[in-house]
Amino acid sequence: MRATMRKMLFPRNVYLLGLLLSSCSSSLVLAQAALDVEEVVVTAQMREEKLQSIPVSIGAYDKSFISTVGASSLTEMEMAIPSINFGSGDRSTRGEIAIRGIGDYARNIGTNARVAVYIDGVLTGRSSSFDQGLLDVAQIEVLRGPQGTLSGTNALAGSINIITEKPGDAFKAELLANIGNYDFNSLTGKLNIPLSEHLFASVLLGATERDGYIYNHVLDRDLQGINRDVAKLKLRYIGVDQLVLDVGFDYLKDDVKSTNSEALANGLFNGYTRAPAPFEVAHDADEFEQRELKGATVEAVYETSENYRWSSITGIRSNEFRELSEEDYSPLNVAVSVFDEKSEQFSQEFRFASPKGGRVDYVVGAYFLDQDISTERQAITGPAFPAAPNAYAQTPGEAKVDAASIYLHGNYHFDSRWSLTAGVRYVNESKSIDYSIIDLTGWFIDIDHLEKKESFNEWLPKVGVNFQVSPDVLFYSSVARGYKSGGWNADFLSTLDNFQFNSEYAINYEVGIKSSFFERRLTLNSSAFMTQFDDFQVFQFLPTPADRSILILTNAGKAKSQGVEFDINLLLTQNLSFTLNTSLTSAKFEEFRDGGGFGVDLADHHLPYAPQNNYYAALDYVVPVFGTAEIYAHVDYSYTDNYFSQPNNIPDNAIPSRDLSNARIGMRVGAAWDFSLWVKNISDNASLRQKSRSFLRVPRGVYTSPRMYGVEIKYQFD
Repeated sequence: MRATMRKMLFPRNVYLLGLLLSSCSSSLVLAQAALDVEEVVVTAQMREEKLQSIPVSIGAYDKSFISTVGASSLTEMEMAIPSINFGSGDRSTRGEIAIRGIGDYARNIGTNARVAVYIDGVLTGRSSSFDQGLLDVAQIEVLRGPQGTLSGTNALAGSINIITEKPGDAFKAELLANIGNYDFNSLTGKLNIPLSEHLFASVLLGATERDGYIYNHVLDRDLQGINRDVAKLKLRYIGVDQLVLDVGFDYLKDDVKSTNSEALANGLFNGYTRAPAPFEVAHDADEFEQRELKGATVEAVYETSENYRWSSITGIRSNEFRELSEEDYSPLNVAVSVFDEKSEQFSQEFRFASPKGGRVDYVVGAYFLDQDISTERQAITGPAFPAAPNAYAQTPGEAKVDAASIYLHGNYHFDSRWSLTAGVRYVNESKSIDYSIIDLTGWFIDIDHLEKKESFNEWLPKVGVNFQVSPDVLFYSSVARGYKSGGWNADFLSTLDNFQFNSEYAINYEVGIKSSFFERRLTLNSSAFMTQFDDFQVFQFLPTPADRSILILTNAGKAKSQGVEFDINLLLTQNLSFTLNTSLTSAKFEEFRDGGGFGVDLADHHLPYAPQNNYYAALDYVVPVFGTAEIYAHVDYSYTDNYFSQPNNIPDNAIPSRDLSNARIGMRVGAAWDFSLWVKNISDNASLRQKSRSFLRVPRGVYTSPRMYGVEIKYQFD
């Protein structure tokens, strides 16, 4: 019955979408003539281009959009980007991201994620660095599907480019203050200073605090709060003709009391009995989450008089986190885990780009990455642990990644309408690991400095054909190869049988349309895709002989993700606009032998964190009231279909569908003042976004945040 309903739902959604477009287009025809609609410019293909002119499935979200939805960090953009799921969403140190139903996170030093997150062209590195602050972001670009040709091995599911604001040649100062429930308060100061005729600087300082919304009955404290400090310094130098030099430094620190889950039923130690309601726990552990991110970027761009462009991007990043988690979810001192990781990386990229407008245009480049990762993570038992009280297990280790690649990507224009897009990247990647297990619990194996080294060499091509129907309508098609290197399960293991996993490969087939009508007042972008995976890497809990479970990464065999996406923007009148983003995705295993135990094939099971139906709809209204003042209002609604958090698709990890609505109303007075009232999760839904069983077999879950509301005041002066 469920499968039948799904098949019926898909054409019904497309039919309703057609009715909506027909109705809106009629309104646009009757509305007053041309309004000035600004075209969106993106850097997805390593040069500035109009969004509507590039044959790539991409979502672009500018500073105004980010501010309107009230997103202060990347994870808070999830509801506005239907093709993305941020996994359990419980801790920023995890950094789980899935695009088109394909995702994961770097759980340990032997693994890496499928999504690449960049800040100003520099790879952020490990999953703990993915949830970046957005206080000075000019635009976020989400590229969907394998991006191996331009982004390499870390972009099998897609890539996210975060582009920050650069210093300018005029003095500007801005103060942004927020207060809200749960004692939420945030203050950010921005300052742009021209130090000389050719040297400009900008400084950002921000501090955010909020009490937690999960109450721990045992320790009488709130969990899941915010305590974040952000600092950024940027310099821009234009003193050499046709050369722009940007230097940036960034710092982010999180230090909060937080839990990774709540008990959803009683396990062996009955913590659920004392705290059965959502946003309540009964944990004896002093849980916390600490994260520190630091980075420095140097970008030099030289453009010749013939508009050829040379670029160099140098990045240094340091990512460090530490978290303590309850493992028995009860008031008893049974067991806790302490996860930590530190990574240091250096990256260098060189690019050479030809001018646009000729029969041929291209970008050629070379990329280098040197990354060192270390950990001392451990599991600690208490006096109430029945098998081995007051013991511990530890998995210290170090890993190293050295990568080098060269790439070429370009377009050949047969005539004014037909063009060919093609590119290729050659990747050479070397990985090594030194891994140990020190076990005093009797549940794991002992390993003394297990050393492994592997090298990977791959070609990642892409080819596509494009047809420009008219200046405002582009059809495109592409075939691209994606790749994610193999690695090691440097985790708590009871056997070495699944210590090493293999590389995975993907072929992505895609067709799409970029279109705008009524002098760009209606924009409709859509893509249909099918991605086939071989040796698909997947996290799964495997049982141990002692009726416990461990989480490992294995190669499932084959998987497929396919679907349709729509991004629609309508300017109905001078004052009213409408946005609709939707993703219809089917992501399933085609082959997963022994995935559910020996002899149990999980073929046709849904991939984890892969909802089939997602929507985001928003209305924005702006009206002048007096002088230079205007009142604006925003309301949005998002829906996420049901999905599973584990590949076995059993009720223990089935996540029900959920919806969320938010609103903002405010007044701007000229360019100086902006006052607004905002509310998130208007209906105060306590919806599950993750379910699983812990190592000690306790049913557990994570809920979406409760209703948040507050006041925002922004003051800007020149």
